[in-house]
Amino acid sequence: MRTFLKKIKGAGRKIGAAGKKIGAIGKKAGLVIVDKLRKHPIMCNIVLSILMGVILETLGRQRSDFSSILDFADQRTRMFLYNILIIFLSYSIVLVVKRRLFTYIVVTLLWSVIGIVNWMMLNTRNTPFTYVDVTLLKSVLPVMSNYFTPMEIISMGALILIALVLLVVAFMYLPMEKRLKRKRGFLQLIVICAAFSGVTALGFKTGDLTDQIHNILLAFNDYGTSYCFAITALKNGIDKPSDYSQEKIKSIEDQTDKAVADMEEKEKENNETVKKPNIIFVQLESHFDITQVKGVTFNKDPLPNFHKYMKEYSSGQLSMPSYGAGTANSEFELITGMNLDHFGAAEYPYKTVLQDTTTESMATVLKEQGYTAHAIHDNSAAFYDRDMVFSQLGFDTFTTKETMNVQKWTENGWAKDAILTGCINDSLDSTEGQDYVYCISVQGHGDYPTTEVIENPDIVVTGGIEDEAMKNKYTYYANQVYQMDQFVGDLVHSLEKRNEETILVMYGDHLPSLNIEDENLTYGNKYETSYFIWDNMGLSKQDGTIEAYDLGSEILKKCNIHNGVMNSFHQTRKGTENYQEDMKNLQYDMLYGKQYVWDQENPFTATDITFGIRDLEVTKAYETDDSVFIVGNNFTNYAEVYVDDVQLNTTFHNEHLLEVPKDSLEDGDTFTVSIVSRAPRVLRTSKPYLYKNSGN
Repeated sequence: MRTFLKKIKGAGRKIGAAGKKIGAIGKKAGLVIVDKLRKHPIMCNIVLSILMGVILETLGRQRSDFSSILDFADQRTRMFLYNILIIFLSYSIVLVVKRRLFTYIVVTLLWSVIGIVNWMMLNTRNTPFTYVDVTLLKSVLPVMSNYFTPMEIISMGALILIALVLLVVAFMYLPMEKRLKRKRGFLQLIVICAAFSGVTALGFKTGDLTDQIHNILLAFNDYGTSYCFAITALKNGIDKPSDYSQEKIKSIEDQTDKAVADMEEKEKENNETVKKPNIIFVQLESHFDITQVKGVTFNKDPLPNFHKYMKEYSSGQLSMPSYGAGTANSEFELITGMNLDHFGAAEYPYKTVLQDTTTESMATVLKEQGYTAHAIHDNSAAFYDRDMVFSQLGFDTFTTKETMNVQKWTENGWAKDAILTGCINDSLDSTEGQDYVYCISVQGHGDYPTTEVIENPDIVVTGGIEDEAMKNKYTYYANQVYQMDQFVGDLVHSLEKRNEETILVMYGDHLPSLNIEDENLTYGNKYETSYFIWDNMGLSKQDGTIEAYDLGSEILKKCNIHNGVMNSFHQTRKGTENYQEDMKNLQYDMLYGKQYVWDQENPFTATDITFGIRDLEVTKAYETDDSVFIVGNNFTNYAEVYVDDVQLNTTFHNEHLLEVPKDSLEDGDTFTVSIVSRAPRVLRTSKPYLYKNSGN
């Protein structure tokens, strides 16, 4: 036994000695690598760029294996090399900085983050990661819990914290270049930048490169991750058309005005007058006809009401600008009548030009006809900056989740759309005249769970999907759509009871992120959703496929309403020669140009938008042993009590009752109740209320 133990002990010493030798070799190799990085940066840049390029493309392919990279490198060789060149350019900054090793780490970390986030987004939303998503970070943070578990969020936060700590340590302790040849480095950097510029110019000239990206998902596969991320950062807005001028805009106006005059003359001959019904658009989140997926069957129709109204009223397919995500861009086209194809790659105008520019919209067009414009969304006011953008677009009111008393939520934490029926009717009841309502639902929002989360689901997948995780996704989605369909029926029934002429347009904003491709559908393509146009005015049924940016003008045409630049243009010029070219000229002129169409003076000012329809009202306040209870009307879970601009610790009980600590209010204090978003922003405030302590 002792002999055996001695042998084990001897073997342990040998292993330890070998370990020390390996450690020494590793340390020596590390020092050699560090030395090479410092002495031969250009060669290291080439090697790192190739490695990072391969990693980015592997993570950025829906078929994440090495063969897909080989296919890309073989079939799109020049594009593959150009992506590596972009990465090489970013590494070239090391040529002119003393903290060379630290810079290598930072650049590598940034590209790694882009690759990992891109992979995550492709797997959760079927949408690649672009620079635009960075600008949306403020909107995304409040809803992260809808996509990730608390543990996942904590883990991500911990990883970010660790990365920051390591960066600080690296900055403090990694060696700097003692003899940096700065002049030589700058000369090398200038040569690299010049070569990059030349290759880029040649690429655009030969057509290998393009900044006209309409399908961002396909673009990432065709043009590569680093190129597409870079182009979304650099290419925003509408390029100035080559023929843009005052004369060109006047020519377009003259053509449109003449066509409108002819149209109005025909209407006069037919004794047709302007109709002014209530006009309601309801944009259903991630909604489409799921029964049109080939091979997938259900225990019953998930969309009975939607199918019924499609058969009875004007209906068809609506061509949307996005797939799997991009709600704000769908509504941008529908509200403004502008074509996103003329904007930058993957651009969200809500986050760019509409941050500081007002423009014409369906709201402004109908307000000229005496309408009041309402926006409704059962999600946060600040999501996509709608709380600011809708003011730029001319809306008078905006009813959001914060101003609603939401009682029912999906298993993923989104508000259920049933609440919207009351919100829409409240908007219609709030005025004596006609109303334009643009309502955005949220219930169908992803991410769709891969496990069973619904007990006793109404809709069950009965065939066509073998993968259990995907089956669970479809089951969850189908049940949300089924409940949304009940909202569709309830809304129509409520409008039927009103003694007001109404046109209701209902449609999906884009397909859900369920990995659906064109070949999986029995109709059209994955950029098309279904729509119907319900009315109680006896309008004739007209079916067809239509572009999202043209739908609003089609509705107004049914009402013989022809004012507005984009509205009249679509009504008279659709299908004519130079339709898209002239549309681009108008869009550029209105948003970026001289605004010749308005005599060089923008006629629109941002509205002082009102959040919610119902007033906050305090009717009573009384004291108990520990608390002060505030009684009133229309309180929500976002209600907060303020005294002299100081927010009190407020507990929400129900729409009629709030509670604050007893010691936070004194006899004679004047307080208000406000609805406060998570942004934070005060959205609505009650009238001041004088507190009188009945115990004194």
